[in-house]
Amino acid sequence: MYTISFDVPSKTLTIVTEGFWSIATTAAFSAELLARGTAARLYHGRFVVLADLRKASIQPLKVVDALEAMMPKALKVTSAPIAAVVASHLAKLQTERYLKAANCRTFLDIDAARAWLASDDHPA
Repeated sequence: MYTISFDVPSKTLTIVTEGFWSIATTAAFSAELLARGTAARLYHGRFVVLADLRKASIQPLKVVDALEAMMPKALKVTSAPIAAVVASHLAKLQTERYLKAANCRTFLDIDAARAWLASDDHPA
C-alpha cells in the first residue's frame, strides 16, 4: 500500500503509495511517516519530500480527513518543500485538500515535481 525511503545524498524522503486505503492503513502510514521523518531530520537535517501518489486510488473522505489531521505534525518535521505527484486532476484536487501549506505543491508530472524540489522557487 505504501513505501517510505530516505536517500541520504539528495536528502529526499520518498513516499510511494498505491491502491485504496483503510483508516488502519492511514494510521500506520501516518505513524511510520512521522517516525521516519523525525529520524531523518535528526540524523540528516533539512530534507525534501517527494510523494509519488500516481498509483493510489481516490481515497474515501475519512482517509483524506485523517491525512489532513496528520499534516500539522508532518509540517513540524520539515518545512522544506513537499512535492506530490498524482495521476489525474481529480486526485490533484483531493491531494491539495491536505497538502495546502506554503511548502507543498501537487503535480501531474514527476519531472516537474523533481525540478521544483531542486529549484529555489519555494519557501526557505
